Amino acid sequence: MSLPASPPSTQQLQALGAELPADTPLYRVHRKRFSSTAFNPRPADTYTGGRFDGTPEDPYPYLYAARTPEAAVADTLLKALPFDPDSGMRLVPLAAVVDRQLTQLRTAHPLLLIDLTTAESLHVAGVSSEILFSDNFVRTRAWSAALRRHNPWAQGILWPSRYRRPHQLVMLFGDRCAPQVLKEHTAWPLEDRANELLACVRAAVPPPLLPAKSFDDFFKAHFLQVCRILNARQNDWELVQEATSRSFEIAYRKWPEVSAHPNPVAWVAVTGRRILNRAYQKLASRPERPLNDSFTGRPCDGRDFASTTVDKITLYTAIGNLPRDKRECLVMHYVYGYPINEIAELVDIPVGTVKSRLSAARKDLKESLGYDFREGGTR
Repeated sequence: MSLPASPPSTQQLQALGAELPADTPLYRVHRKRFSSTAFNPRPADTYTGGRFDGTPEDPYPYLYAARTPEAAVADTLLKALPFDPDSGMRLVPLAAVVDRQLTQLRTAHPLLLIDLTTAESLHVAGVSSEILFSDNFVRTRAWSAALRRHNPWAQGILWPSRYRRPHQLVMLFGDRCAPQVLKEHTAWPLEDRANELLACVRAAVPPPLLPAKSFDDFFKAHFLQVCRILNARQNDWELVQEATSRSFEIAYRKWPEVSAHPNPVAWVAVTGRRILNRAYQKLASRPERPLNDSFTGRPCDGRDFASTTVDKITLYTAIGNLPRDKRECLVMHYVYGYPINEIAELVDIPVGTVKSRLSAARKDLKESLGYDFREGGTR
């Protein structure tokens, strides 16, 4: 039985419950910069998001975890990762584990979840196993939203791991859980435990072709720099972080080539720029977002080029409305302080093109603001 695109509007979707007692251990893989107990408040959309995320129609905060460390690691690292034909293993790039940690959490209170772990529980809920294993997350979110709506007692969902059966995965509804429902118990750097936990699913993080520290240092030193470079063009911090992560994964696989490049940062930035351009083609029909908090709320390196203007909001809005090519050069030059020749190298365009885009951007801003932003204004 396949899963229809959306649940029937009149059918009540019942569900069996599964209780997690207080002090149940759960395991979560997450970026080190994020709290292990933090729920994600960002709703999914057509192009982004996980299997059971909140949506704009029902924007609840959510948190994914697993009942075992093996399931947490496998379901985080192996998504859409093919087997290597030579080794017969799934080879996980080092960039996928660097800067991540595996954390054991403990439940502070009992939790009652929608059970989707057995054929019986799926039958009661009126869904097929496709809700658990389909990669069409828009469809799975439509059904999970209906299950959540029809079962107000549920505090989350419990379902089997696609890689480590019968190991189980958990997703919690943040708006139905008590504050501090999870407590951090133990944490490990993911790179220290990844191969141990992936061995049972024929996957591994292979040793790098060059000393690990060489790539690790490069990644840690330049990840944020590349994010800022790409955000100057895209103006979407979440999408930029994803593109940067993917470009560093590609850089790891080609590390001998990248490390020998005259400017490895430029190599990664140009790769990330291509990834963003492909994503932009999909997002072009969507309204452009305003400048996000990475730009307006946290001036880079202590520089805020708009601090001398009377009305910063007007200036930020005007910059956000610039075409991408002009905004990219203007932000990199006046916000991040890159010289013109370095901008040309980092985004792989001629120096003359950078100069013309800067000139055009300044002209557009002057027409929009009524004054030269470099001189300030009295608006």
